[in-house]
Amino acid sequence: MTQETSKKKNKDFWEHPWSYMESFFIGTGLLLTGFMMEVFFPSNEEFLISYPFNVLFLTGYVVLLFVVYYRFSNIQLIRWLTKVPASISSIVLVTFMVMIMGVVPQIPSPNPTITKMGLNHITTHWAFLLILFQFLTCLGLVTIKRLLQFSWSNFGFVVSHLGLFIAIVAGVLGSGDLQRLSLNVYEGKPSVMAFDDDEQEVELPFAIYLNDFIIKEYNPKLALVDNKTGSIAHNNGKNLYLVEKGETYYFKNYQVHIEDFLENAGKHGANYFFVNEVGSPPAAKVTVTNTEDNSIVKGWISSGSFRYPYESLKISDAYSIVMTIPEPKEFSSDIDILTKEGERINTTLLVNEAYYYKGWDIYQLSYDEKMGKWSDLSVVELVRDPWLPVIYSGIFMMIIGAMNMFWLGNKINKED
Repeated sequence: MTQETSKKKNKDFWEHPWSYMESFFIGTGLLLTGFMMEVFFPSNEEFLISYPFNVLFLTGYVVLLFVVYYRFSNIQLIRWLTKVPASISSIVLVTFMVMIMGVVPQIPSPNPTITKMGLNHITTHWAFLLILFQFLTCLGLVTIKRLLQFSWSNFGFVVSHLGLFIAIVAGVLGSGDLQRLSLNVYEGKPSVMAFDDDEQEVELPFAIYLNDFIIKEYNPKLALVDNKTGSIAHNNGKNLYLVEKGETYYFKNYQVHIEDFLENAGKHGANYFFVNEVGSPPAAKVTVTNTEDNSIVKGWISSGSFRYPYESLKISDAYSIVMTIPEPKEFSSDIDILTKEGERINTTLLVNEAYYYKGWDIYQLSYDEKMGKWSDLSVVELVRDPWLPVIYSGIFMMIIGAMNMFWLGNKINKED
């Protein structure tokens, strides 16, 4: 028998079926096209579509994927979109764009090159949108293919891929329905008109009534100030001390003893007395001893408020002792939610802790910082994202699919 040498023929570029080389070539072409579009047609503003147009777009897109797979699955382009090389290449290039987003700050940039290329708004960049569209199309067609050829051995694959498709599409299309509003609420007055990021008024389907704004503050702090520069003098890394009655601190060659501390004080003559009035600032009586010559200076200091001026104590030609403005420890709002049905729901709003009411996450956001603890204004943030449950459903499906494939893989290994 004549010996025959069999060598695998090298596949020519663009010869069917397309592999990784052609896939990355197509993906790179989409990226370059996107960057060219960004130069000539910059996508500076986010393109958002809201309900019902996003639902109509999603429905049409899914129907189109089914039609394309049914009618054109024999075309090379569609066959390629259902293969692994197309999916892997698009995932890699999407990751590449995400890496750019992580490196380049997504804020207005003084660098003209970054601005011109659109690197500071990747999520709306043409290149990102094109490659993401390719990835979603691959994901959708592959899911449809496995779904139409469904068997229980494919369950994990179908559920995980379908979940990923749902999560990404819901995240992209749902951004148009996301509402983030701020509402100014004054004590004793119901408020229903909120403002969006563009300062446009938005009427809420309910009203918020502020019963009381509550703020807890840390004690103010002592500082040694240079009389010439007005800056805080350095004191071996410890420049500020909490004001507490009976405490003694050392600034350079000065011993500072706090004889008395009043959280709310009013001045009468040369002294301060406790008062319970709006705008009454904290005050402290201090005794300052110069440890070099034993000279003593006594007096009151106060941080002042919107109603009363601050007061410092000059202890030498070079330095004075001052009291800083108290810093907030925590603040909250005791509110009632007034519904159109006549309900009155009482709750307390906290910072970074949402109260959920009929699709709205309600947060404590801010207050009138000039008024401080006497503020009768509470700024409330309201966030509504109706697509969030859809995104969570997609993520849950991904977890279920991954667990199923892991369990199935272990089962096959045990049988082997």
